[in-house]
Amino acid sequence: MHRVADKRCENGHTIDESWDLCPYCPAVSGKEIPVIVPNRSRTSEAQSAVSAKPVPVVVPRQQPKVAHEPRSQTAIRIESPIATPERTVSAARIDPAQLAARRYVVGWLIGITGTVRGESYPIRIGRNIMGRDRKSDIVVGDEQASAHHADLVFRLDEKRFILMDHNSTNGTYVNEEEIEPRRDLKPLDEIRIASQKYLFFPLCSETFCWDDEGQLK
Repeated sequence: MHRVADKRCENGHTIDESWDLCPYCPAVSGKEIPVIVPNRSRTSEAQSAVSAKPVPVVVPRQQPKVAHEPRSQTAIRIESPIATPERTVSAARIDPAQLAARRYVVGWLIGITGTVRGESYPIRIGRNIMGRDRKSDIVVGDEQASAHHADLVFRLDEKRFILMDHNSTNGTYVNEEEIEPRRDLKPLDEIRIASQKYLFFPLCSETFCWDDEGQLK
């Protein structure tokens, strides 16, 4: 149904109610006739402009693809052990001075009285100190013994065992005879220092001893 406009201009022309000027009236000289756009058209254009505004589109961020290089396969080679030929190594000869420095055992003293009964004391190449001092090679646990009471010496070049008194207070005895100042020892000699007695057992002799190669022959 057609709607009848109820608005008229000053000259009686029927116009749209949203118009401010009549397009039918003669124009005033020097002035242009404005083009009046109805309010409804302005509103629709504004709505079209709003609807035409682009809506931002959110694109999900993609993770960068990393190119994985293939692992290099390294071949592991296991070599079998090479059998080495057997060699015969000759033992080096030992200088007598070095042999003496090693101080191999050449005999023993065995305690036969008091607290030393059944105890063994090794005799080594070179000098063996006997006395009350704890640093002695053979410690004599008797207050009547001197700190450095005597020396028991084995001479490798002569294969001899020699017992020497070291200016002791109470003397040194072999088979109950005081030595002045030294005496060669023989197997099973009995040595007495203060109240302690020992039996002498040699390992080395003129026919059996350590050789130049460190072998007992």
